[in-house]
Amino acid sequence: MASYLARRTGYMLLILTISSVVIFYALRTAPGGPSGGGVLSALSSQEIRQAYDKRMGLDKPVYTQYFIYLGHLATGDLGTSLANGTPIVELLGTHARNSLVLGLTALLISYVIAIPLGVLAAVKRNTWVDQLAMGGAILGMGIPNFWLALILVYFFSLRLSLLPSAGCCDPPQLILPALVLAAEGTAVTMRMTRSSMLEHLHDDFVRALRAKGLPEWQVIIRHVLRNALIPVISLTGLRLGWLVGYALIVETIFRWPGVGYLLVDSVLRRDYPVAQFFSLLLIFFVLLANWFADIAYGLANPRIRVA
Repeated sequence: MASYLARRTGYMLLILTISSVVIFYALRTAPGGPSGGGVLSALSSQEIRQAYDKRMGLDKPVYTQYFIYLGHLATGDLGTSLANGTPIVELLGTHARNSLVLGLTALLISYVIAIPLGVLAAVKRNTWVDQLAMGGAILGMGIPNFWLALILVYFFSLRLSLLPSAGCCDPPQLILPALVLAAEGTAVTMRMTRSSMLEHLHDDFVRALRAKGLPEWQVIIRHVLRNALIPVISLTGLRLGWLVGYALIVETIFRWPGVGYLLVDSVLRRDYPVAQFFSLLLIFFVLLANWFADIAYGLANPRIRVA
């Protein structure tokens, strides 16, 4: 197990290192820059822009800037926004909290809806209940998040005026982005719960429990569901990675001031320190979620450790 853990950790660190190089060079070589309209006025003279680049160290070779940046990270200096001078630590505290609220709400909605419907679909297999639940799951997996967001905004904000279309951070403003972010995960979890339930409904221990006279709801909830949730729990690590990717779209559409929204805004403004740090933060979170999933698989199935 120790060698398996070391391999997975080394792989995660390797991907994180490669990602940091790619992100750093991509931001520096992209057209434009903070002195070309991202921070300074478009009317600023060439001399002012050159002086700004020199003061911020942007006139040095890209590889030199990269190693300087790594040195600052090693000492705990996350940097400061070029756009407004706000320390990245402050931005992290505010925007990470908003993303955490949105992500956990979406995850909670997903499991609260998906697991009961998955169980019901398995128990009522091949009935209209099963077909309706699986039809909704297929729809949830197939519709793009941005399209679902536009549909919900059109009906619940423009037509019915029930919910705000954007903003933060009151509960009514959280409902639409959380529903959009939870949609695909709900569909996947529902289908997995149903499939796992069907696998265990015909096991020997289920027939034995029924023969002992246990009520059907106890057999389903206390015994079958407990075993069926193992793959659903294992999927959670991957689900966390999906939430990070989808949050970029959802937060931008609903103007929810989380990490994804801040990242998109910083890239557009060529705010290098902010874009670099939060890009690496999201990548690290995705890699960490997959790392936990790999470790969980290794603990559950020893054959994976030697693969």
